[in-house]
Amino acid sequence: MSIRPTPPPAGFTLVEVLVALVVFAVGVLGLTAEAASLTRTLARARRTEEVTAAAASRLERLRAGACTARSDGRAPVVLGAATIADLVWQWSTTGDSIYALRLVVTPAPVPAPQRLSAETLVTVIACR
Repeated sequence: MSIRPTPPPAGFTLVEVLVALVVFAVGVLGLTAEAASLTRTLARARRTEEVTAAAASRLERLRAGACTARSDGRAPVVLGAATIADLVWQWSTTGDSIYALRLVVTPAPVPAPQRLSAETLVTVIACR
């Protein structure tokens, strides 16, 4: 009767499985955090795009009627049901038939990491 050597056990030890699970969990948490960050960045980009388009549209309308009627004003920028910014414009006279238009875009308050600063645009329009 001969004794055969027993082969080493196949498979993984409990410690190896636990280490693999911890590494996997850390990876999944990192991906989840990155996905949340990307979602916030995309939302901010969409708000910025909407505000920029609204400001450009308002500026063109104000410039188109600048030589006939000028009045200071304010208008909200709305996305869905939420106001995402305010547009405020003021006219001033800089000379003979030359008018300056100051357009201030003030974003609505949002949480600190996504906060946008107010932007001011000043343009001069000559009416002859």
